[in-house]
Amino acid sequence: MVGAFWYYNRNAKSLDVNQDGKVDTADAKAAFVEVVEGIKADADVNKDGKVDAADAVAVKEKAKAGVKKAATKAKETVKKTSARKPRTPAAK
Repeated sequence: MVGAFWYYNRNAKSLDVNQDGKVDTADAKAAFVEVVEGIKADADVNKDGKVDAADAVAVKEKAKAGVKKAATKAKETVKKTSARKPRTPAAK
């Protein structure tokens, strides 16, 4: 939890997260809540205010599009490469 807390609060000058003048379990709880909220915000990819199956579908579609784009680029590269090299018949 502490590592995740520092990830979201790199610029924090104190461990007194709730700024009540002391570092105690309330600060740990506040840090945990902040990390969870940060994770939720990142997971809500369609920005509808909730993390649900629609977010998973959006990620899947984005990944699917990325895979198609990479496959198309690979095919084009293979075509260009094979067009440059003349094939020599295999020796028997």
